[in-house]
This record gives sequence, C-alpha cells and structure tokens, in this order.
Amino acid sequence: MVLARDVSWFAASARRECLVADSLTLNPEEDILETNEAVVETPQNETSLTDALTLAGASELTSDHFHDIQSAFLGDSEDGRSLLRSYVSDWASFSSSFGKSENAGVLHGFALFVLGQVGEAVETLAGEQSVWGRYYYIKALLAQMKIDAAAKAVDETLAGASKGGSPALEISLLGVLVYCKARREEDALRILNALESEHGETSAFLFHKGLYLERISECQEAIEYYRKACDADDDNGDAYFRLGFCLDLYGRGSDENIDDAILAYENCLRIFPPHTNAVINLGILYEDRERYHDAIKCFEAVLHYNPNHERAKLFLEDAIACTRMFYDKEEEKKADRQSQVLKIPVSDFELSVRSRNCLQKMNINTLGDLIMKTEQELLSYKNFGETSLKEIKDMLTQKGLRLGQGLEQTGPDLNQPRNPLEATTAPDVLNRPIEDLNLSVRSRRCMERLGVKSMRDLINRTEVQLMSAKNFGMTSLNEIKRKLGELNLRLRG
Repeated sequence: MVLARDVSWFAASARRECLVADSLTLNPEEDILETNEAVVETPQNETSLTDALTLAGASELTSDHFHDIQSAFLGDSEDGRSLLRSYVSDWASFSSSFGKSENAGVLHGFALFVLGQVGEAVETLAGEQSVWGRYYYIKALLAQMKIDAAAKAVDETLAGASKGGSPALEISLLGVLVYCKARREEDALRILNALESEHGETSAFLFHKGLYLERISECQEAIEYYRKACDADDDNGDAYFRLGFCLDLYGRGSDENIDDAILAYENCLRIFPPHTNAVINLGILYEDRERYHDAIKCFEAVLHYNPNHERAKLFLEDAIACTRMFYDKEEEKKADRQSQVLKIPVSDFELSVRSRNCLQKMNINTLGDLIMKTEQELLSYKNFGETSLKEIKDMLTQKGLRLGQGLEQTGPDLNQPRNPLEATTAPDVLNRPIEDLNLSVRSRRCMERLGVKSMRDLINRTEVQLMSAKNFGMTSLNEIKRKLGELNLRLRG
C-alpha cells in the first residue's frame, strides 16, 4: 500500500509516458481532476509484451488478456512503447503467427489505443463486430470525446447483441458510462435494472450504479455505492478514484470526508496501474492539509515521467511557494474558533417563542446569519420589538458577537479604491453570488477564506490580495481571471 507520507517510490519508478486507461471526465476544467489516467509502470511483469500479445492472439479473448498486455507494455524490461510501436508498424507480419486470426484486428486496435493513437484505433476497430472489438471502439470514441458517436455505437451494439441473447456484461456496463456522459440517464438506468438481479452485488455493478447516481446529482448516495464497490473488490481502482473525488467535492468540507478522500486516493495508487490524476488530486489534498512536502512529491512524481504536464507544473510551483510562506498560527486558530461559533444554530439558545418565530421567518438559522443583520433590519420586521431585540443582543454578547458585525468584516473597505467596473456594470451582475462562477474546489475554498461572496466583492480584490491567501496560487488566479473575463469583468488594479 502507498504510505501517506512516502510516495517517493512512485517517482523513482516512473519512466514512460501517459497511457489513457479510462476516462470519466465530466468537466475537464475542474481543479480536482476527474479523468482516471494510467501513469507509471507496474513492477517487473512476469509476462513479456511479446508473450502477452502472442497468448492473446491464440485465445478466446477476455479482460485478463487486455490487462496483461497493458501491464507488460508498462512493465516490460525493454522499452514497451518502442517495442509495441515496432509491432504496430508491421502488424500484418507480427500477427501472422496468431493462432486465432480473427483476434488480429481487435488486438491491433487495442495496441494503437494504448499507444495513445486513438484516431487510428477508431479507424481500425470500426469494422470489428466482436464484443471486445466493439468495446474498445467505443472506448476509443470516448477518448476522442465523441460522446454522441459513442452513444450511437452503444445503441447499435446492444441492439445487435439482443438478437442473439443478452449482451456481454462488459458492453452493458460500458453503456451505462456512455449514456451517463450523453445525459441519457433513463437508458443508463434501464441497463442497470436489467443487470441488478444477477450482478447487483458485484463491484463493477456497484461502481456503475454510483456513476448513474452521481449523474442525477444524488451525490451522497453515489458515495455510498462507491464505498460498496471498494468493499466488494479491494482492487477496483476506478471505484477508489471516484470515491476520493466525490468525497472531496461533495463531502461538505468535513475533516472526516477529506481524510477519507485522501485514503481513497492512496488506495487507488496501490493498484496497478497508478493514475496521473489520482496522484495530482492526492497532492492537492495534502497541500490543503499543509503537508506541502508530500504534495511536492506527488507533483514531482507526475513530472518525472511527463515533464510537460502543465497542471502538475503549476501545482508544484504553488506547493513550493507554500513552503516559503509563514502564517500566524494563533490568528488562524482564532479564526477557526470563530468560524465554529458562527455555525451554531440559533435554536440552541433559549429564546422566546416570538423571537424564535421571527428569526425563522427571516431565514436566520445560525449566529453567522444573525450578525449579518442590523438592529434596524430586525426592528423593521413585523412583531419584532425592543424586547426581542434586547434578547437577541444579550444572546450574541454571550458569544462575543454583535449585530452588524458580519457586515463590517466582509463589506468593502471604503478607504480602498474601487474597481471602475462597478460604475458601468449592471447591479444584477455585480450582486450575483460567487457560486455562479462554478469555480474549482481549491478556488472555492480560497474565496470562503477571503470572505468573497459576490462578483462585487471579487472584482474589488487585486491579484496581490488574492495571491496572499493560503493555498491560492497561479492556477487559481488564472481560473478566476478567466471566469471573470467570460462576464466582461476583471480584478481591481
């Protein structure tokens, strides 16, 4: 198992370029990456690449054959990429020794696929009608992000298979993934319902049920299905990857969920093949936990095998910069304590029925909500009088708070220059919540730390102010600037 504090083995073993093993990308711009890509080779494989291909060429093809070829490609003592390219360049000659000539086309297409030549793989596999030929044809279309074409191929494949009986399980489950990507959730559910009685307890089924639930925004239930998939098969790397991703993105920011996300990514890395974006995502979470040196190891590991990986370069620069920054720990602890106080529900206090009802009707649920209101705002509400006001003020005093305090802390500093765009931009745009930008996880967290809640708040910040925030680096800054540019807005200065 990959140790949380030591991923150096990963960097030491990395030699070869990226192999796209699977793609679950729903939003490729997301900072927490969703694509599951193989990154490094397995430890020395017992089967050579030549033997793995020859054995597959003489057998009834199964998933194990393709796994063995991929393992040998990455783990062969020779340069697997150069060797496979030499075979592909004269495939007719190489495949002439196959015991089953009908496997030659499928294996040719698969070889092109693992080499990253997906366009040629699509052309080679387009005419293949076997289960595995169709399977990797659809996978190659997904790798090209041709979702509609992949969905059409699934339609044709399932329709053809149904004439001769039930379609292969692998094709059916791949259909769930494709239909989810194509936003054809009803078709995905139809397949799942058909498979559930026979395969409902398998890790593969549970994982794909999780994908469907995530697509229809039942994210907490999806997390539970990913957990079940991992429990059913401790070697299901895709399930661990998706579990880590969802725990971080949808886990409501709790420390327990972040710890579980880290563990899921660490489990993902112990399974061959390790995945690029599992390493990057793990590095981001290490950084958020202030484990900067562990984060640096993760990003360096990716760059060791792929020096041109742009996102890893940016993340590495951010992590290194964090090791050179110093924070007032006491101030941070004080801010954390205040944050916990502001989350306390007003229902925890013994208020009169009138005060409690008024707060409920004003949608004031926590102390944080309450300090965003002024005395005048509360008194202007029907049935809220001086007696209720005194009761509320006494309650806040117990916690060292007062009415209007939140407005003072998050409101604009009138002594600071304002962004000229305020005068020319429509108020409804300026007042839009920051959530409308659909920022990455890291950027969203930084906005929370800075108290930036609206477009108006954001455009009155400078690049320097944003960059001074903990864990806010060039990647996040570029994202903010790009998102604002889409609204014809920009930062101050």
